[in-house]
Amino acid sequence: MKTINLTKTAFFALCLTALITRTHAIDGTGNLISGGINRTFTYHAPGAVVDPALPVMIVMHGDGDNGSGIKGYSGFDAAADANNFIAIYPDAVGGAWNRYVDNVPGDAGLGNPGAPDDVLFISDLIDYLCANYNIDPNKVYATGHSAGGFMAYNLAIQLNNKVAAFAPVSASLWGDDPFMTNYFTNAYVAVPICHIHGDADVDVAYPDPDFTPVAYDEYPVTAFSPGNCGNTTYTGTAAIVAGVESNTFCDGVGNKKIELVRVMGLAHAWPSTAGYDAATYIWNFCDQYGLVTGVVCNTAGIENDQALENISIYPVPATDNINIGGELPENSNVEMMDGLGRVVYSQKDFNQTTINISNLPSGVYFISIKSGNAGKQIKFIKN
Repeated sequence: MKTINLTKTAFFALCLTALITRTHAIDGTGNLISGGINRTFTYHAPGAVVDPALPVMIVMHGDGDNGSGIKGYSGFDAAADANNFIAIYPDAVGGAWNRYVDNVPGDAGLGNPGAPDDVLFISDLIDYLCANYNIDPNKVYATGHSAGGFMAYNLAIQLNNKVAAFAPVSASLWGDDPFMTNYFTNAYVAVPICHIHGDADVDVAYPDPDFTPVAYDEYPVTAFSPGNCGNTTYTGTAAIVAGVESNTFCDGVGNKKIELVRVMGLAHAWPSTAGYDAATYIWNFCDQYGLVTGVVCNTAGIENDQALENISIYPVPATDNINIGGELPENSNVEMMDGLGRVVYSQKDFNQTTINISNLPSGVYFISIKSGNAGKQIKFIKN
């Protein structure tokens, strides 16, 4: 056997390198305007910088919580580091998602027309991630706990053109019955679903309370499985670990998989059974799927637009100030982001020509100028 001898200095350097490799990650917050409302989110990305073309897992919190809360207990930060994807934790306005499924925005179908349109928000969030992080738009996934899981089901119906797979946890599907009946009968789009649920949940009932396969008995899973593979109940059961089993409705061979994961004895909580990492399980399920080849990021609103065609910035590289040349339309909004997509400057109704950047560290930055539906994004370097 060959023996390798290291000096103390070399050994220390090797250990330090390994530690840095394991611990490099980026945590931050962001915001965007959606439906006229400032919406916020928290994120976690592996590495020292956010690499391009990474998949995205959108993780939605339960009622009364926020993105930072579910970030802290779901385990998706560690799963993102291990599997090289971005975990996004959006915030619901007032801590409650508007997850009622119908053909009107927000909760207007419940007589609350002023409620935020959360489907639009998630759609705009995906566009934002495309524009600022150059994500892989074919591999965006959605999961959530409790009300966040309800919202994931909503997206499975109303945003399946942008989200490739769904994993509701301790949740169900709630909406307008005629609308959903028409959808599943006449307009259904097959999607992969991994539903995870504790069988002792008294807040949102486990979908198979008698633990017996009966046709159409395991709602909401059986709303989707007939359209995916023709099965109206599960056809196989297998242990994942002690106390956790998978009930398969559609096996994924030639179909998009539908499964119900039963966590025995779990109440209305995120799974914490020994040997079962729900975040990693959800990732491994979703990672099998992507949207059709050729889907590209929708960056409408940040690409060059004719209304802003004459706008330029100088000098490049810049040191103390960046100047905006050309005539900005009235009510233009200006944001500046660093290379990680973090907003370092924001000004609504921008009416000046110079921005002081002397306090910013050297690096790559982007200026985003928006006026109505017109937009332009310009890259520059700060010395």
